[in-house]
Order: sequence, then structure tokens, then C-alpha cells
Amino acid sequence: MRDNKTKSPLDLQSKLEGQTRYVHDMNLPGQLVGAIYRSPYAHARITRLDVERAREVEGVVAVITAADVPEHQYGPTKFKDWNILAKDRVLFIGDEIAAVAAETKEAAAKALALIEADFEPLPGVFDPEAAMAPDAPALHEDAELNRPMHIELERGDVERGKREAVVVKGGRYRSNRIYQGHLEPIGAIASWSDEEGITIWAPSHIPYRARETYAAGFGLPEDKVRIIVPPIGGSFGSKYVLKVHVIAAALAMAARRPVKIVMDRYEDMITAHPRVPLIFDIEIGADRDGNFVYKELAVYADAGARVYWSPNVISTACTRPDNIYHFRNVRSEGHLCYSNNSPTTCMRGFGNAEMLFAVESVIDEIALELNMDPAQLRLNNIVHQGDTTIHGYELDTCELEQCIEKVKELSGWSRRNELPQYRGLGLAVANHVSGFRAIDPRFDGSTSVVRLKSDGTLEVETGEIELGQGMSLTYARIASRTLGIAESGVLVKSGDTGRYPYGLGTLASRSTVMGGNAVRMAAGSIRRVILELAAEVLGEGVQWQEGTLIHEGRSYSLSDASAWYRARHAGEELEIKETYVPDTVLPDATYYGHPSPNYPFAAHVAEVEVDPDTGRTRVVGYWAVHDSGTIIHETMAKGQVFGAVAQGIGWVTMEDFVVKEGRVMNPSLMDYRMPGAKDIPQIEVAFIQEADPHGPMGAKSIGEVALDPVPGAIANAIAHATGKRGYDLPLSAERVWRMLHPE
Repeated sequence: MRDNKTKSPLDLQSKLEGQTRYVHDMNLPGQLVGAIYRSPYAHARITRLDVERAREVEGVVAVITAADVPEHQYGPTKFKDWNILAKDRVLFIGDEIAAVAAETKEAAAKALALIEADFEPLPGVFDPEAAMAPDAPALHEDAELNRPMHIELERGDVERGKREAVVVKGGRYRSNRIYQGHLEPIGAIASWSDEEGITIWAPSHIPYRARETYAAGFGLPEDKVRIIVPPIGGSFGSKYVLKVHVIAAALAMAARRPVKIVMDRYEDMITAHPRVPLIFDIEIGADRDGNFVYKELAVYADAGARVYWSPNVISTACTRPDNIYHFRNVRSEGHLCYSNNSPTTCMRGFGNAEMLFAVESVIDEIALELNMDPAQLRLNNIVHQGDTTIHGYELDTCELEQCIEKVKELSGWSRRNELPQYRGLGLAVANHVSGFRAIDPRFDGSTSVVRLKSDGTLEVETGEIELGQGMSLTYARIASRTLGIAESGVLVKSGDTGRYPYGLGTLASRSTVMGGNAVRMAAGSIRRVILELAAEVLGEGVQWQEGTLIHEGRSYSLSDASAWYRARHAGEELEIKETYVPDTVLPDATYYGHPSPNYPFAAHVAEVEVDPDTGRTRVVGYWAVHDSGTIIHETMAKGQVFGAVAQGIGWVTMEDFVVKEGRVMNPSLMDYRMPGAKDIPQIEVAFIQEADPHGPMGAKSIGEVALDPVPGAIANAIAHATGKRGYDLPLSAERVWRMLHPE
């Protein structure tokens, strides 16, 4: 199998021509088909499990149950509640009980059908608040009240803020489950050897964290687990770490042959780990001049039956939006609760987009009460460059005010009060991070290797992962501009824990700033070393001109420099390794700290038209203005915003992953509607480009902040169009119709 390497133009061409080989397209010699036997119950005791008839099926090589695999406490976060296969009890519909490896898909399916299991159904709990009731069934012994995580924090004096408030608005808001909608279904290939250990080909965008997690699950040292990342056909947070990877590895160990598991869409969706649904009880108070004087919040999050990345989601929801405004006094309480639903995980926006739906809605309600322009109310309260926010974020750059003013201009905000009935304009703002120190307290940075090849081209190696966001193109551009060479002369390689430098991976919008800074440093260092080498060979006075060495009127190529180095180092290639470690501060126990090198901001305006007879909302215009520092590649940056707005339109107006008593009710892309081309309006994007001192070439992130304001902007536009406030996502046609026609 070839390396996952990307040469920017060729990668794009390969995808356009359908030549990119995803895990579904990959095969190993002797490979078996893997399949998983899953629980039909949301909560039940396994009273009998018999797999003998399955083992006798012709073509079946291995059948495994909990009795055949290691039993270690492990998981991707500090909450070690994972198993490889369920032993005594199942905790959600789709919980993994047994697995089969066979020569063919048909033999695997036949074996699954012959597995016999008896269950004793147990009471289930499907709501985070109900899960905390004293009489609720306990899902994990070490989680009191089914609550593995409880957040309590306060800054300032909220009670004093309440006494100062003249206007108080709030209520209960809900964000829903969302299926990430990746085009490539979940899958993996695994192999085992006594010498090398486990190798897993899986589209994970945090392969080093996955390696650590899976090694713990099998009781192996990390150097006995290797993760190779093929091209990723979409993720948006769904493909961090997955049980299917572990089960494929367990089958490969049992069969002593490679095993490939690729879920069909139905299995993918019934066991999907969707966006964490959140309930917000929120209250914001302002004085008579519109200055915010307090914000109080309680959040209830449904982790499902196991913890994936929901702790990071709820901690983000409880803190990050506070860093946009000067609320003066804040109090947050967060409850992360187990339930008998499929485990939930992160999705683009990571708790921030969900929370901003509530925050930005409440701010518009305050503006309405004060008879104040919602844009002006925000301008009166936002943070600025040089501020340290209420939770310790140090804003060396912040162009949020300019973003708001520009989006007002582009959208024609001044016409807001002249629109006809059922047409509305809504504004929302957002912030995010460019990496987050608390993702892994042990290390927060990135490493890059730059290597000079014999033909004079450069290879850039990184531990960060390309998942379609344009990271490889960005790194090639950073290296090429640092060295003054053509982008076509740079090859970016990543996605193999056995070959490339360690990296935390692509999450928390960290790849451009963290990995990009490492690439910039390594490229700058190799330029310096090449000049020193040329001076050693040619003499003093060597000049560097766009990747060419000039000495006494003669030109020498980077290929020449490579030959000089190899001649002096026994044929070895010149390579430079650099590690970027940002000057960030790990948030303390109260979530106070400076967790990111820099912070992007955005202001969006949506224009909607609501049909009062059907409740259907059409987004007819959209404007997005971003402060993401210096834009390295404008086409890619705009593409990120276009995609995020399309995702947000789907989330707010139509998408709903419906789960009732643990059962997914719409496990099909026929029944789970996502937006198509006709659902997306003309989107106008602009950038306020102020170089940030901590970003490569002055850049900040854009991937997630592009989604964060969308729910709030559309919700506010619907409220403006109808005079009715929606509190629950999605604001579907039925829900809006019921708002307009209360019983």
C-alpha cells in the first residue's frame, strides 16, 4: 500500500478524476471480511451468548466475543469506560457483542445470523436530566448520578450583576443531534504480526491519540500499534477514535490475517456517534444602556453510553462564548451525563456553535427589549485587541468590530426595518481557537521535518492530518514562500505513526497555526543550512534567489546542494526537524488560562424568507466576514466558509437525527435530509486581514469559526421575519409552523 502523500495540485486532480483510494478501495493479500454482531436492546443483561454455529460456517476464520479479547479499562479521554466487546451488559442499541472474520461478505453475514444471544431487558434512561435522578439505572459504577463530569465555575459576582440588571432575557434552548454526513462510511483495515504488532489503516485525523488509546485497550506498548491514515472522505469530527478500529484489530489478531470492516450507511447511522445534544438554561442581564452585567448558564449534555469527546464539548460550551463579550460576571454549571443512547462525540464547532445559538438569540431578545439595533448592542459589548478576556484569553489581535461593520455594509443591514413581513435579517458573531492547550496537557505544538531530495524538491513531513480542509496545500505554500520556491516543488506527507513526526492531529482548528508554524520553522532552518553548506563548498558570498544559489555570477540549483550534502554524509539526505511549542497557558481547574496562540473572530448576517402557510424557511442571502489573520490561500479559505454555511443551513432548517428510546428513527440518507445546491443562497465572504504575530505568515484558523455563527444568525433572521423566537434546533418547517400557529 502506498504512503498517504499529497502533492497539492495532483491531489486535487486525483479527487476530481475519482482516482483517490479511500480505505474502501484498499485491500491487503489474504484479507478477510469483518462484521460485528450488535445489541438489539438499549439496555440489557446478556444471559446467554453462543457462537459455535457461527464458527462452523464455511469460510469463517474467526469469531470473537468478550471472552476472547483483553479486558482493560481504556478510552480516548480520562474517562476509561470503553471495552472491546460487551461482556455482561449492553448499553445501547448497536453495542458491540461479537465479531466475525470470514473469506466473503456472504459468509460473514451468515455467521452473524447464526449467533444466538438471550437478553434480560433492563430499564433504560435516554435524557441527561432523567439520568441524574436518584432512581435512574446506573450505567457505569464509578459515575455517581450517571454524571462522569460536572463543571462549576464563576467569575465576578453574578448576584451583584443580577441586582444591576434592568433587562433580563433567557430561557431553555436545545441543540439537537446531527449526523456528520461524511460521504465515506466508517471503515478500517487491520493486520497483526508478532514482530510488528497491530497495524491499522483507518481515516482517523488524530492517529497518535488513537494509537495511545488502542494500545491501552490491548495492553500493548505504543510502538506495537501503528496507524496509517488513507485519504479521508469527510469526517467533521466523527472519525477521531472508533471501536470499529479496535474490533478489526482484535479480529486480525485472532485470525492471524488482515481484516477489513466497512460499514454500510445503515449500520453507520444506527451506531453513529453524532453531535452531542445540549440543553441550555441561559440568562443574560443588561443595564439600561445595554451593557451586559451578567450571564448565567446551566448545560446538560448527553454523552450516550460511553465517553468519546463529549467532555471537551461541554467544557467549551460552558466557557468559550464568554470570551466574545464583556459579560463582567459569569456563572456556568455543566452536567455531562450517561444515557442508553449511542455515544455522542464532537462535530465542527465543538460546543461553541451550539452555545452561540443560545447566546446570540438571547442578545437579540435584549436588543428588542431595549429597542436597540442588535448590531450596536454587540458593538457596545465585544472584546477588542489587547484585551484579556474573562477566562484569560490574551487577544494580541482582534478585528471583531471591523467584522461587524463590514458585514453590516455588505448585507445592507440598514434596510432591516424596511423588509416585508416574513422576511428577516439576523446577525451573529463568533470566536474560536487555533489549537487548544487542554486537548493534551502534556504537549501543545507540532513538529515538522523538511527534507531536500536529490532532484531539488522538498518533502515536508508532519503529524497533522489532511482531511480535505486544504492543510497540505497550506503547508506547501508556507514552505514555498519561506524558501522562495514554487509550490510544485514541495511534497507534503503525513498520516503514518510509524514514519512521520508526532502530532496531536487535526482538531480544535489547530492545523494551520500549529503545524504551519512548525513547517515555517523547518523551512527557514533548511534554507539557513543550505546556505552554510554552499558557503563551505563555494566560498563566502553565496546569495539565495528564489531557491537558486548564486555565487560569483554562477547559478547552482537545490539539486546541486543535495548532491554536495550527500557526498559529505555517506549518501544521506539533508533533513531538518523543528518543533513549534506555543506560548500558551493550560487552563486551571476553574478553566482560566490562555489556551491558544491566537483567536479568530467572525460576524455573519443571514437573510431568510419564511412561508407562513408551511413554516418552511429559505435562506435567500448570506454574508460572512472573518478575522482569521493573514489569509494564506483565499480560495481554500472561502471554500471553508462556503461549506460551513451550507452545513449550518442544513442544521438549522432541516437536519435532525431522531432518536427515540435509544433507537435511530431515520437511519438512511433518504430520511435524513441534508441541504442540496438549491438550498444554498449566494454567499458573500470577506476577510479583515490583520497579521497575527503568532501565526505562520500571520494566519489564524478558519475551519470551525466559519460554522460557529451560522445557527445564531439564521435563528435571529427567522425571529426577525416572524416575530417568534425558536428555542429548539432544528427550526424545521413543522416547528416554525407551530410557532406561527400555536394551538
